[in-house]
Parts: sequence; C-alpha cells; structure tokens
Amino acid sequence: MTTVLRGLLRAAPNSPAIARLRDELVDRTITDPAREHRRCWGPSLRASAAHPTRPSPAHTAQAVVALDRAARVLGEDANTRAAREDGIRWLLSCPMPEHRTCADLINTQEEVRRPHPQDSWRQEVLFVRHFTAAWMVRALLTPGAWEIAAAEDREDAWRTLLADAVSGVLRQQDDGIWNWDGHDLGRPLWMTYQGLSALRAHAVWMYQPEA
Repeated sequence: MTTVLRGLLRAAPNSPAIARLRDELVDRTITDPAREHRRCWGPSLRASAAHPTRPSPAHTAQAVVALDRAARVLGEDANTRAAREDGIRWLLSCPMPEHRTCADLINTQEEVRRPHPQDSWRQEVLFVRHFTAAWMVRALLTPGAWEIAAAEDREDAWRTLLADAVSGVLRQQDDGIWNWDGHDLGRPLWMTYQGLSALRAHAVWMYQPEA
C-alpha cells in the first residue's frame, strides 16, 4: 500500500484514491507494548486475533515516509498526524544503545500471495525485499522526525539512529553497487537506487551553509 500511495502522489497527485489509501494506512496501525504502546505498522494491514502481525521497522519507516508525502499534498488531520508522529516515536524508541547490529536495521523479506491473473484456482507467490536501513534513513530525515526529536529531547537518539542507519546503508554496497545480503541473491537495481536515494537525502541534510 505504501508503494502505491507514494507512486500516486507523484504520478497522479489529484487522484481521489490517495485519501482512501492514506486513511486505510492510518486505520491499520498496531500498538507495541514493548515500546510504550506506540503505534506502528507490521507486514500485514489485515491482522486479526487469529493472524496477528508483528511490529516492523521497515514497514513503519515506509508508512512514515508515505504519510509525510501525503501530508505535503493533502494536508493532514489530527488523527493522521498523530499516527505519523507515533510511528516516528516508535522508531526512535529502539532500546539498543547503538544500532550497528540491532534488529531495527536488518533487511527483511516477505511473501505475498495473490490470485493468479489467468488461473483463479492458482496463486502467485511474490517475494518482496525491504532495504530496512535505507528506509530508516528516509523516515528519520522527514521534517516531522527532527521536529519530534527536538521537541521531546530525543536529539541524541535521533542522531545515533540516523548515523547507524547511514552506516548500515554504506556497509551493504561494494564499489557503489548494493548487494542483497551478499552475492547469492545478486545485485538488484532497486536496492542501489534506494541506497543512493538514502545517501543523497543524508548528504543534503548534512550540507547546511551559513545563512
């Protein structure tokens, strides 16, 4: 959903589907008792008591980025703002003192099953990979993330997590080409794009000329 939402915001910013997707994303948050019951997102938006979903740093970071972009196009109401800000607080509340090896920056992969387009009795199985460190960088560099860190005295946590996320992005490349957890799964183009996008966003943030 976040992929579709981000794509529509760029390709068709006047589409009425954007507001529906944004509202669905906001309505499908989960709470994490391990992190002060903050709202966040998991791999599945259709969780239930029988099939619960777990908090996911990659999916929460993607949701924060998507909601930040939606706010710039549509504005945001109080509930949407609260969900986006709670997602940021959840990311910042990682209990690890440093994040070089913590689970919040580990790449993740999920399996998506959907009906086959030609044979309804069959299913297509899609494997979706998430470059977690790159999404973390992009989420932390949204304006709202720094505002919350500054307002709630979490600047040190923000800087530490951002620095370790950037280091995580850099560690996964070789001569400017990114690898998916080694060479066995190849060098996907999308991963290099995301790695470069994250580093570019960080470089722009770091470049702060005097007024």
